[in-house]
Amino acid sequence: MPQGSEGGAGRPSVLLLVIAGTALGFAESLLPRPLPFLKPGFANIAGVLAAITLGTRGALRVNATRCLAVALATGTLATPSFVLSMSSALSSALMMGSCSRLVPGRLSITALSVAGSAAGMAAQLIAACAILPGLPVRALLPPAAAWAVFSGAIVGIASASLMRSGVMARLQGGLVREPGQG
Repeated sequence: MPQGSEGGAGRPSVLLLVIAGTALGFAESLLPRPLPFLKPGFANIAGVLAAITLGTRGALRVNATRCLAVALATGTLATPSFVLSMSSALSSALMMGSCSRLVPGRLSITALSVAGSAAGMAAQLIAACAILPGLPVRALLPPAAAWAVFSGAIVGIASASLMRSGVMARLQGGLVREPGQG
């Protein structure tokens, strides 16, 4: 797994992934949701791609920066929603980064995404319990786990499709010039 975070040949840069993740995160913020943790999670595609191509540090940088940028754009920086989002983003990046070495031999991109989604959901529930003592975690756990698997699978399928298509590498070529090019 690459340790650097600057995009190389065929690898998206942290900047490209942050921009893509921020755009998706902002778009998601406009969608209605019945509970704070029930959102599609398409912004996590950037984190999945970062974990696979850039490793743990790259995934942490992408997820933390994306989460901060979305919070600034939506005005949720100093809110419980931001705490939930950042806890999810960081734990997801750590989980996916640590498991990324298993892709593709033992773990699919979709399974990696589901693992990250489950870690993120667990972190959100822990943070929510700290913010709201007495939260009925037992009642929330089954729908939260089901949603983590469902949304993680959707994000994983989308991420795998992007990896196979090579669209991220083509975008990278148009966004950032290689050093030494006029």
